[in-house]
Amino acid sequence: MGAVNSIMQCFPSRPTHNQAPPTRKTEDIASDVITIILTTDSHYAIKKRLDETISTTSWTASLAQAILHGLETAIKAGAQMAEAASKALSRATAEAYEFSREHPIFVTILALGVLAILTPWVIEILGFGELGPIEGSFAAVWQRTYAGYVPKGSLFSFFQRLGMVWKH
Repeated sequence: MGAVNSIMQCFPSRPTHNQAPPTRKTEDIASDVITIILTTDSHYAIKKRLDETISTTSWTASLAQAILHGLETAIKAGAQMAEAASKALSRATAEAYEFSREHPIFVTILALGVLAILTPWVIEILGFGELGPIEGSFAAVWQRTYAGYVPKGSLFSFFQRLGMVWKH
């Protein structure tokens, strides 16, 4: 068999016997998984089809992110779903609302955590930079309304202070 493989290597368009088959792209696998989830009628059938499509050792973080993004896009677009996916979405939504009613303090803490993560990004997008308002931004336009004098304690000065010190 070694002699055959040596000869076959001279023909790059033909795989040799010990070459691994080409792997599928993450996007293709994610698309297949999303289609299975959205179009299969029962959760047993979903499990069976997923087991046939992907092995338990084939999961990667990028595949999970691609599937999550695809499902999110499909849900936001109002994609047609089979009964199993539709029931799962309804149940998840109901459970999320119930959880928020039963644990309002925990949900508030989570919301504040998300806000703390997003605030520096929002401040920067609005144009409040480390060295002052960024030219051509919303912050620069807002500062012009003060005609050169920004009152101490104003909302503008608060945001500008955040922009200057938040990342430090």
